[in-house]
This record gives sequence, structure tokens and C-alpha cells, in this order.
Amino acid sequence: MASATIECDVCNEKFDSGNNKPLCLTCGHTFCFSCITNLQRLSGTQNCPKCRKPFSQRIDQMLVNYALIPSENKARPHPPSSLSEAPCLHQGKALDFLCMDCMELVCFTCIRGTHKNHEIELLDDLLQEDESVLNSWTKIRSTIHGKLGRVNNLVSVSDDILSLIDEIISLKTEFHGWKDSLLVQKVSTEQDLQVWDAPATGVIENKRHECKEMLCRLKLKPLENMELPEIRARLSAALKKCDSLQTYELPTFEDGVPWTVTSLAEGERAVASLANNIKPSRLVVLSTHTHPIPGLEELLYRLCFHHTGDISLLSLDCFWRPAGQSDGGLEAIIDKFSDRLDTMYGSPDQGLTYSHKRLSTGATRAEPCKVGIRFGSYFHVPVYLPGQIDDACCARGTSFHIRSYMRQYNGYSVTRWHFPDLCDEDLDWMIGILRRFNDSRLRVVLPRNGLTATGARRLFEELPQIREVYHDPGAAHLTSAGSGAPHLTFIKLSTNNIIQWL
Repeated sequence: MASATIECDVCNEKFDSGNNKPLCLTCGHTFCFSCITNLQRLSGTQNCPKCRKPFSQRIDQMLVNYALIPSENKARPHPPSSLSEAPCLHQGKALDFLCMDCMELVCFTCIRGTHKNHEIELLDDLLQEDESVLNSWTKIRSTIHGKLGRVNNLVSVSDDILSLIDEIISLKTEFHGWKDSLLVQKVSTEQDLQVWDAPATGVIENKRHECKEMLCRLKLKPLENMELPEIRARLSAALKKCDSLQTYELPTFEDGVPWTVTSLAEGERAVASLANNIKPSRLVVLSTHTHPIPGLEELLYRLCFHHTGDISLLSLDCFWRPAGQSDGGLEAIIDKFSDRLDTMYGSPDQGLTYSHKRLSTGATRAEPCKVGIRFGSYFHVPVYLPGQIDDACCARGTSFHIRSYMRQYNGYSVTRWHFPDLCDEDLDWMIGILRRFNDSRLRVVLPRNGLTATGARRLFEELPQIREVYHDPGAAHLTSAGSGAPHLTFIKLSTNNIIQWL
């Protein structure tokens, strides 16, 4: 059974004895008082946010799950005794689901965020003998079988490598014998040189004999030339065996063309290529909300170690993060790698850090090739950046005065406006920011958008200057709402389309 969480799966707030009091539904799942109150305000049948089972009990009839209310007297939880008991690395919650696309255990929060558009199976469902999960069972078995094949291949390779090591060790013995013979010849030749340089003394016949012996030794074929062909032949045979080894190696990228890294596996492939002196014409690292790259900082360190040129980093999962969420290590990345990044996507303060680092390390240019600024409730427009901002992200709470401030005092223009997690209730705020763009062709990016068809129609009617809308896959309601505007283009947030921004 999965371990209980101490925070609400809907709002991610920690349970307490007040507005976030944990209440238990009839299905057994627990959510906080505030979220259940908001849920009951909706018209129609109320369903559990997790298992979708309906419930009809009033909020004052729900049991309080006191075990989930934190107490100072509670003992600290023990660390997990196995990988299966470990919580989600991103959210710290129980791993109760399997992403079939990534073949990775995920938590309830992750399936609504990072893995929102992926195929998800509940672990409890996989344990049932049901035809509905037959395809998932087959895919898991195929994955395990593929892993077994790779492991068997590596076992065979290890046997070949051990055999090769034995042959090399035997060659080492031969080389020791060769070295000993060379040392003997070295001493003999040094003695001959000393005798040759010594003044003639004693019987001339004896001197004549020594001289003749030295001259005979001088013409003798050196022993090393007699042994070397055999040693070379054995070493050549060992090298041929080494070349024939079938190892499980990462495929490499093509030399001299642009590379795009969108996953940890592709990052490993890029590192392997660079280590083999295969170089890209441009290296792009793209991490998005649907396909984030885990361990991004470590991967960048390895790429920078092997790659001498700049790297174009688009850490859009951090750029599009929900308001109030930590930056996922982006600040540390900008602080460490500014001298190697030719793109800057972050907060105004992070942009300032970027420019200072570029100048202090002697980079060819202080400003990035592409600029993305994320604004929050507190904002200032950085004066150190060029007048063109490629991407401006407005997290919830950004003041709608930002547009007039940018135009009046700084003269900035923006290529694309990003509004993550946009919902119908946010439209007044969004339109307040963009309403002054009467003379512009607006491009908006809507990751994780929650607009309804009604909200989307209102957006396109009140902002007719919108020309391009970037959206997640599966947003048919957006395209349907804008079908009457021939000038409107809808573009999926795919890797190829995002790379075009560069």
C-alpha cells in the first residue's frame, strides 16, 4: 500500500487543522477542506479528483483524517528500504502510476503536469487480469525483454574482453623477455665502447683479437629485430579481436550538423559523440514541461567539458513553471554556465547575472543571442538587455502595467508572449497586458492552458491582432474557437516548432 502524503494532491498545500484540514471522501481518498469546498461549488455531480468516483456527502459529514495533520511529536519517517518505496523525486509523493511513454513510475501530481499528455496506467490496474491493460502488459514485457537482450550482449562482451586481457598479459611476459635481452645487449655495447676508447696496452695480438670480436658483434643482427615480428603479429591479432567486439554503444550524432538534445538519453549520446571528436555546428538543449531533462546541471557540465563552443539552452520547463514554484535549479545553471550559454531564459535578476558573468569571463559578447524574460508579481525591465525580447513569460500575478512600462521607458518589443496555465478567469488580466498591441502581430504561447471553448472565443474576439497561437497537443477547443479567423495560425509546441524560435 502506498504511503500517505501530508499535503493535498490538488493544491499541494500541507494539511493542517484549519482551511487545509484533511477530509476523507467515501472512496477513501483525502483532500483538503478548501479544495473540497471549491469542488462542491461546481454544478453537477461531484467526482473524486483522483479516481473520479462520485460522492454526495456534505462537507460537515466527511471524516477528518487526523493521521495526516502534522504534529511536532511525530517521529521522522524512516528512509525507504527499497526503490519501490521511495517517493517521487520531484513532488515527494507516492509513485502510484506508471507512464507508459517514459516507462517511469510517477505520482499523481506528475500525471497532471510533466506527463499530462502521456499514456498513464494505475499500478493497481496493472495487477488485475483485465484485457484493458493487455497492451500495457505486452509493452512492459517487451521492454524487459529488450533490457535482457542488452544485458546478455554485455555478458558476452565481458567474456571477450577478459579473453583479450589474458592475451595482452601473455604479451606482457614476452615484452619482459625482450626488455631483458635488450639490457644485456646494452651492457655489452657499453663495454665494447669502453674497450674501443681505451689506449692500446699489452700484447698486440690480444688487442687485435678483441677488435675483431667487437667488429663481429657490430655486424650481428640485433636480437630485438628477430623477436619483434612475432610480437607485432600477436599484438596485431589481439587488436583485430578488439575491433571485432560487439559492445552496446550509444549511437553518435552526425558531424558538422545542428544537434538537439531533448532527453537524458540524447544528452548521453551527445557526450559520447563529443568524446569521439564529433562536433555539431550548433548544440541546442531543450527541456520542456512535457519532456523535462532530469539532472540538467550535471548534463551541462559534461557537455561543456567536451564541447568548446556555445550551447543554446532552452529550459522551458523552468521558464513556464507555475507561479510560486521554485526555479528548479535554473539560477545555479545561469551562475555556473553563463560564459558557455548563448541564450538566456530566466528572471530579470538572472539576466543581470548572465551579463555580468559573460563580461567577467571575457566572452565575445555580453548579451545573449536569444532572450527570454520571465516576469512575476514583482518585476523590473532590465536595461542591460537589447531592445528586442524574444520571449516574455507572464506568470500569474504579473502586473498588467508591464506592457506600458516596457514601451514608455525602455522601448522594448516582444516576439512571443507566454502565459502558462491560462484559464478563463485570467482573461481580464491577460487582455489588460496585451490590449495596447493594436499595431502588432501578436504571437502567444499557452503551455498547460486551461481555457474553455468559450474563453478561447473571447480571447480571439477581444485580441484580433493575435496571429499565432502555440499550444500543447490535444487542444482542439482552441482551434475550433479560432476557426472563423483566417489570419489565425495554430502551432503545436513540438520540438521542431520550438527550435524555429532560435
